[in-house]
Amino acid sequence: MQQQKIEFRKQRDFSSVLGDSFKFLKQNFKTFFSSIILIVGPFILLMGLCYAYMQTTVMTNITSDPTNPLGMFNVTYFLSIGALVLFGIISNILLSSVVYNYLVLYNEKPFGEKITVSEVGKRLWSNIGSLIISTIVFLLTFVVLITIMVLIGIGITSMLGVAGGVLVGLSIFATVIIFAPVMYYFIPAAFYVVVRDRIFIFPAMVKVRKYLSGNFWWTWLIMVVVLIGLAILQTIFNLPASIMAMMSMFSRMKTPGVEDTSSGANMLLMAFYTLGMFLTHCTSSISHLISAFNFMSHEENHEGKGLMSRLDEIK
Repeated sequence: MQQQKIEFRKQRDFSSVLGDSFKFLKQNFKTFFSSIILIVGPFILLMGLCYAYMQTTVMTNITSDPTNPLGMFNVTYFLSIGALVLFGIISNILLSSVVYNYLVLYNEKPFGEKITVSEVGKRLWSNIGSLIISTIVFLLTFVVLITIMVLIGIGITSMLGVAGGVLVGLSIFATVIIFAPVMYYFIPAAFYVVVRDRIFIFPAMVKVRKYLSGNFWWTWLIMVVVLIGLAILQTIFNLPASIMAMMSMFSRMKTPGVEDTSSGANMLLMAFYTLGMFLTHCTSSISHLISAFNFMSHEENHEGKGLMSRLDEIK
């Protein structure tokens, strides 16, 4: 059966959002993931190496010197945390930019015309500045809001005692269950609008919030399914590192004080951790895609521009 170009401005139900997202991946699998690997890949690898170093350092310290659990917290360890956060932010900015610029190119180009990595790179370079500024402002605002909420929670707990602490804990739990999956959609969708419409993050968030009205629980359900699916997939990716770490830990516990993990074994464990992080980060692009398709469905539901253009074509 001949493939057709995916219509972006289209109302979609639960199955269509997921179906069109994976149809898009099927049509563009090679160039889409090539763009991610070549443009974002180096920073994901650096992030993975920092994460792997931290994990192996913790495991080595716990098993080789259990009497000194704080021995791992040296200058190098804290530098690796700083590098992990830095490369993580850079990787997420670039990943979002690659995914959303690829979507824009796909929508602009005639179906069947190949999208190249260099085209994605040029488009990314043309609007990466606004995405970086939006990300920094968003992160600062998010940190301020979280700080205020924590202070309010501490105040309520101190005023009401144990009962207040339980109340705050239950409120946080309910809030996470209800709003976390939707926020997992809301934030990527807002950054998609930043890239597509070339606007700042706050107007983009207002637009996403406007179109989310009436679609909250459907979005919640979609993102819960996505989160579960990605969690399973990413658990598989990190399974080799987890198994090797457990084997190494049990081996050291049987022979305390003996370094049974050579530098070569530690390097292999770091390689597994890095590979797991790399694959995990690359597959997180799927959630960005689904968020974008879900937003475009909400947009069409409110604006109806896609339907009007199809009616004009019939006329």
